[in-house]
Amino acid sequence: MSKLKLTITLTFLLIVFSACSKDDDTSNEIYTNEDLKLLHNNASKTWELEAYYENYDNWISDQNDCLIDDIYIFKTANEVEVISGNENCYYGNSEIAEASYTFYEKEGGVWLTMTRGKITDDVVRSTFFKLKLIELEEGRMVFSSGNKSDYKTALIFVSN
Repeated sequence: MSKLKLTITLTFLLIVFSACSKDDDTSNEIYTNEDLKLLHNNASKTWELEAYYENYDNWISDQNDCLIDDIYIFKTANEVEVISGNENCYYGNSEIAEASYTFYEKEGGVWLTMTRGKITDDVVRSTFFKLKLIELEEGRMVFSSGNKSDYKTALIFVSN
């Protein structure tokens, strides 16, 4: 009888552990210098922001409109040139838009740092965030603070 209980228990544990797969979790995506060619095309590559999500499941950021009309040129030296569009994130024309990316070759991680701000007299107002590259394809890339199956803050870039 105890052998039967042991067999049933082991079978149950085998089913439970084999059902808990992490195949869809790409939060540990490892990128190489070769992969980065998709990002900067060996010199520079122009990207547009398709959307800026506070929560990818259902909540577009209030600043989405002011970011999606900008042009982002990713270059080889961790540089991102931001060409601001007509829609400002802040009132007035004194807006600052900067971005850069960092490639941690040993770990294979790529991080985007983005800053948007405005300086008026002695007052500085800004938005700053750092997001990890979660997806990278020829015409689409996603930087996010969550996993592929559960994005939180996310920037979805597309190129032609």
